Amino acid sequence: MMKLLQWRYSLLWLLVTLWLSIASAQAEITCSASMNTNTVNISNTITPFNADNASITGTLTYSCTNNEPSNRYASVCLGVGNNDNSTSLNPRYMTGPNDAKLAFTMTLPNGALWGNSRDAIYQPPPFLIPPDTTVTDSVVIKFSLLAGFGNTLATQGVYSSDFSGNHTTLAYQSNVESTPFGCETGSYQQSQFPFKVQATVVNDCKINTTSDILLGSRPASATNFTGSNNKAIDMTCTNDAPYNIGLAPSNGDINGQGVMTDTQSKTYKLPYQLLSNPAGTIWGNNGNTYDTLTNGVIGRGSGNPQTHTVYVTVPNADVKPASYSDTVTINVNY
Repeated sequence: MMKLLQWRYSLLWLLVTLWLSIASAQAEITCSASMNTNTVNISNTITPFNADNASITGTLTYSCTNNEPSNRYASVCLGVGNNDNSTSLNPRYMTGPNDAKLAFTMTLPNGALWGNSRDAIYQPPPFLIPPDTTVTDSVVIKFSLLAGFGNTLATQGVYSSDFSGNHTTLAYQSNVESTPFGCETGSYQQSQFPFKVQATVVNDCKINTTSDILLGSRPASATNFTGSNNKAIDMTCTNDAPYNIGLAPSNGDINGQGVMTDTQSKTYKLPYQLLSNPAGTIWGNNGNTYDTLTNGVIGRGSGNPQTHTVYVTVPNADVKPASYSDTVTINVNY
């Protein structure tokens, strides 16, 4: 008798769950830096009178974060290069209208020029960062316009120097020990902190000095005599700034017809006329703006001192013998 053996079988389903944890790769520390403002504005009112010495400070802040579960010491170096392919740190240049220049420097708190070479880079001492902690510090940078490089000749407009891209460098690295180390050696990481330096030149005029016009001693019978002073007005205006000068006698006459008074009794009067040239052109003050003053003397600034000659004519000196004088007000419109 034969028996039929029948094997029963079933498939065993094995469920296997695979767990995979992928952590994002990150450096032991990460650092960043930024100027307190993206644009360091030295001044909005640069004129020939402050173009050689205007300055401002900016705060460069840097932060480092420890991404490790243990203490790390960080070393950072902050440098700034040139954006005009030059190596000069003194001066650097801002560029304005028609490629005009303003010379300036950037200096560290110890007075050293700030740059990107070993002796000009800013490197604070290494500092401790506890685990999962961010440490922040800062350094004050001084931005100064420089004398001796023609800044007083700058024309009106906005001048700027852009330190973006690879023109700035924050280099940093970390160590488990506090032993000092430099960013120029070993393995380090880099980032940038772009900023711009800016200054605005405006049209301005200033009277430097004035000189009296001395008519001398004249006989009472004198008529139509003239005196002058070729340095009566010494003034400086922004380069290429148009200006118009008006002269107003103390009596306020808009056509320059003044009256001198005797200096003792203040009783006797001696009329006179202000002129802009020997030919007899009246020099008055019939307007209070550049456009409305039509009997003044016009000119254009150069950034350097300029002098103007004032002429005075006296029609008739038939008055009581005495010393006579008057005060003339100079109005400069620009």
